[in-house]
Amino acid sequence: MTHRSIRTRLTTSYLLLVFLCLVCVAVFVTWRLQVQYTETYGRVIVTQARLIARMLEEYAEDGGAGPARLERVAQEFKWRKDATISVLGFGAASTPGAPQAPEVQTVAACVLRVLAAQPPAKDGARENLATCPSRTLRTDPATGQVRMFAAAPVVLGTTPIAVVHVSVPTGWVWDQLRGMLPWLGAALGIGLALAWYVGARFARSLVEPIDELTAVAARMSAGDLSRVVRPRGRDEIGRLGEMFNRMADRLARTIATLTAERTKLEAVVSGMMDGVIATDRDGTVILTNRAATELLNGPAAPDKPRQVVRVPFGPRLKFLLTEAAQAGRVSAEELPPAEVGDRLIEVHCAPIAGPAGTPNGAVAVLRDVTDLRRLERLRRELTANVSHELRTPLTSIKGFAETLLGGAMRDEATARHFLEIIDKESNRLVKLVDDLLDLSSLENKRISLELSQVDVGQVITETVARLRPLAGSRDFDLRPAAPEVVALADRDRLAQILTNLLENAIKFTPDGGKIAVDWRTANGEVEVSVADSGHGIAETDLPHIFERFYKADRARSAIPGGSGLGLAITRHIVEAHGGRIRVASRPGAGTTFTFTLPRDGE
Repeated sequence: MTHRSIRTRLTTSYLLLVFLCLVCVAVFVTWRLQVQYTETYGRVIVTQARLIARMLEEYAEDGGAGPARLERVAQEFKWRKDATISVLGFGAASTPGAPQAPEVQTVAACVLRVLAAQPPAKDGARENLATCPSRTLRTDPATGQVRMFAAAPVVLGTTPIAVVHVSVPTGWVWDQLRGMLPWLGAALGIGLALAWYVGARFARSLVEPIDELTAVAARMSAGDLSRVVRPRGRDEIGRLGEMFNRMADRLARTIATLTAERTKLEAVVSGMMDGVIATDRDGTVILTNRAATELLNGPAAPDKPRQVVRVPFGPRLKFLLTEAAQAGRVSAEELPPAEVGDRLIEVHCAPIAGPAGTPNGAVAVLRDVTDLRRLERLRRELTANVSHELRTPLTSIKGFAETLLGGAMRDEATARHFLEIIDKESNRLVKLVDDLLDLSSLENKRISLELSQVDVGQVITETVARLRPLAGSRDFDLRPAAPEVVALADRDRLAQILTNLLENAIKFTPDGGKIAVDWRTANGEVEVSVADSGHGIAETDLPHIFERFYKADRARSAIPGGSGLGLAITRHIVEAHGGRIRVASRPGAGTTFTFTLPRDGE
């Protein structure tokens, strides 16, 4: 379908209106000219009839009063071929009920009325009877033509003797009008041309501001609010342009404000550690941030929250969002591990209110509480483990103290034995407390390392020599890869690392077993390994051996005791130096602990 422009429609409407007006004017003018020409033509015919009647009156005064003779004389005054002139006797014309033309009867009646009122003198009669001629425009029954008929009395003195009857066709009137039609057509054409020119200019003056408004509106819809409409006076269109400019300016300010607020919101949402997901009523994601996609194992997170990505919803999270978006339900719960792998996610869902206050979407805030729950679990385990570790030595101390107080002090040998046990358990308590304090400081980053260039081989030799009495029949094998290996470390803390690892090796290596220690430089680091030939560690225990109070297979320990904090402390000390520690073990094949330290300050 073809859509015509407003300019074309305005011009066409204007031309059509002017054309109709000009046609109406032409019809009216033609009609008035026809009426005027007919009136003029009628007066001319009446004049002709009166002139013929006057000539016949003069002829009758000279003795030629017979109707036949008057008829012959009247025919001599015929001025055109299609004109008819007849002379009727007045007696027949004035007879009531005689079949005569209406104009003839009107003349006869007028003459009789004038003469009956007061027989005038000859000059008065002529003057009064001069008003009696009559005319009519009617169809001639004989020819079927529309003709102009006129009648005038012929009066001899004061006696009417005949009536002159004249008729001519009205074709002359139409001939005159047809001569004017080309001029009327030319005037109509000129009027239409002028109307088209004026209408086009008028339509252009109306449409150009609208076109400009349309162009500016199109630029605004594309985001360009810098264009303005030129002022065009104080008429309606001018005021419309002014209001449009004001609207554009206000819209630009509003958009700038919204953009600033959106930027702030994006910065807040993007910087949140908690995940944020917003959906519409149908469950389609309309906003998300990087934390949410990472928590839900989604694709690469967008740079901005409004850049929506597909987030894999679990069934429970999808249900909570649907309930909030459609039923307006506020909920908070912890998602089961099956929803997000091995993480624990706490989700808070709330509806997004629409314009009418009804739910129009939902927003969910996701928080990773895995570490929090782990810390809570560790806290509970720590409390339980500390209580358990303290209960045994405290019970021993209390029991032996009560025994001594009950009379065992009199037996010197028994008292000494009990006091030695009390001293040993006290030392165990002191060591446990020291380890707890040490571990707390390490975990809270409250220790300061006194770093220096340390000869690793020398520290290893001294530590082995100090622990050799505890080894019994177990053999130490020291295997340095180089004469001198220097690391940047805290000497005392390095000795503590070695002590913990070697004590574990001694504890879990049976009599006659072998403990090997080797150290080397590799990849810019110092690498130290402590390997034993003990029973090894089960694969299920390996991920947990560096946890606090974790004891792998206590039944296989060659030496009882131990708090389960040594390896946790060792890991923190190694990491505080910027190194790494790892373990490799197989049941029945022994265990190897390996840790690294920076070399020569690197």
